[in-house]
Amino acid sequence: MKNDVYAVILAGGAGSRLWPLSRNLLPKQFIKVGREKSFFEKTVDRISEICGRGNILVVTNKEHAAGAGYSQVKGLNIVMEPEPKNTAPAIGIAILCALKLAQKKVPDSVPVLVVLPSDHIVSDMKAFLKTAKIAIKEAAGGKIITLGIVPKSPETGYGYIEIAKRAKRFNCEPAKVLRFIEKPGLEDARKFVSSGKYFWNSGIFIFRADIMLNEFKKHFPRGYKILRQIEKDAFDGANLNHRRLEEYFSKMPNISIDYAIMEKSGIIWNIPSKIGWNDVGSWRYFYEIMPKDFHGNSRVGDVISIHSENNLLYSDSRLISAIGINNLVVVETADAILVSDINRAQEVKKIVEKLKNAKRREFNEHLTLERPWGSFRVLLDLPDYRVKKIKIKPGGKIQFRYHKSSLRHWLAVKGKGVMMLGKRKIRLYEGLSANIPPKVKYMVKNDSRKEMEIIEVQIGRYSAAGDVVRLER
Repeated sequence: MKNDVYAVILAGGAGSRLWPLSRNLLPKQFIKVGREKSFFEKTVDRISEICGRGNILVVTNKEHAAGAGYSQVKGLNIVMEPEPKNTAPAIGIAILCALKLAQKKVPDSVPVLVVLPSDHIVSDMKAFLKTAKIAIKEAAGGKIITLGIVPKSPETGYGYIEIAKRAKRFNCEPAKVLRFIEKPGLEDARKFVSSGKYFWNSGIFIFRADIMLNEFKKHFPRGYKILRQIEKDAFDGANLNHRRLEEYFSKMPNISIDYAIMEKSGIIWNIPSKIGWNDVGSWRYFYEIMPKDFHGNSRVGDVISIHSENNLLYSDSRLISAIGINNLVVVETADAILVSDINRAQEVKKIVEKLKNAKRREFNEHLTLERPWGSFRVLLDLPDYRVKKIKIKPGGKIQFRYHKSSLRHWLAVKGKGVMMLGKRKIRLYEGLSANIPPKVKYMVKNDSRKEMEIIEVQIGRYSAAGDVVRLER
């Protein structure tokens, strides 16, 4: 039996922990800091050393794959989640897809899968590759392997993995897992760290596809039954039919792989790992991984600081000037500013929840959003109308859609293209305008060799959920 290696990168999360830099439509994994690659791109580079880009599957959603993550996931095998259902259903679908891809190459082959989050940092590449290769070999023999991170401090924000004996060697042989533990209190976390038998749960799992499916059958039978229906009815050869997937996936329970499998299975082994891991789960952890000046300040962008120490000062578009501040997070974007005690930065989730409940645009998106066809930028955002600049690249096409309630007025200011508005065909060029009434379907294509720019005035109250309905055509 041949065991090719496939990677499954989980990239469907929303952006809340690094707000205002991350947003619902621009989650942490796709953020780029300056000229650095994004967390997602670094994850792809890292695991490509193990399996090659052709054997990478990315589990994400339509909003990310056609939006913020479009250019980053392009060319990889995309597994589109119809709706968020947590990690167990996502991993289950990915297993089926990996099996189909592997068996298309070699009939009856059973791949080993490396499942990993898309938004973590691993700074010791050599140690990671060594550990991953050991894990793959062990998994090929029938074990489910997890990489438990050797804790540096008594963190209460991570889950822990317990093994029987104090670990004396790292990044080598696995030890049997006794139990998975949810995020502990501070006193328990201190005991865990001092014992040498507990490790942070990194969310990195390595297993053979058939072994994990068997564990689904034992411990998560409801999910297993749905997976078998998907395998039977929702594949066209090796390709997943996403329309048919939706029907079955909606019936999946919302449950993590830890709850569904890891806490119940008797074949879980842990490799105690020192690989320079950080989940960058808050601005404090972001501060930890960034370079710092003589005064302990981490500065990104246009920043001037005087008599200030141990701060994260992040400017995305405007100058930040700081005098006499200590232990703060200051993050500036074009439309929002966060100021927080660095040790309370995780509470930004409360701000995000308030923005969501108030249906504020700042919860959902930045002023500028990338799209497969180009981009748009919000120029003016008022309660009853908003103004956007839309850029459509040469050959780019905004697919058929309509708006439920808002009226749109378009003015072409650069380039030219063709527009279908209802049953009318309109040539758009510099100076020409068009009204798009509610519930009238339209599309536009830039059929020239130059970029096309359109100024859009949207009349009607904006909803963070949006009133656009995209149509298949």
